[in-house]
Amino acid sequence: MARMNVIFKNELLDEIRELVPVRQRSEFIEEAVRARLALLRQERAIQAAFGAWSEEGRIAPEDEIRQGRESWAERQSRFDTRSDG
Repeated sequence: MARMNVIFKNELLDEIRELVPVRQRSEFIEEAVRARLALLRQERAIQAAFGAWSEEGRIAPEDEIRQGRESWAERQSRFDTRSDG
C-alpha cells in the first residue's frame, strides 16, 4: 500500500466530506478510481478493435443468422443419425 497526494476542487472535497464517513474515504476514492480505470480499459480495447469487423464481403446480418441456424440444424441432424446406431 502507498500514499499519494491528490488535489481536489473545493466543491468536490466538500461533497466527499459531507457524504462519505471519515474512515471510509480512502476506500470510496479507491473504488471510484477502479471504476474509472475499468472504463478507460474498455475504451482502449474498443479503440484497438475498431475496424476489425468490416462489412466488406459480408452478407446481411439476418442472412448470416439464418445460415448459422441452418448449418447448426444440419450438424445436429448428422449427430442424431450417428447416435441412433
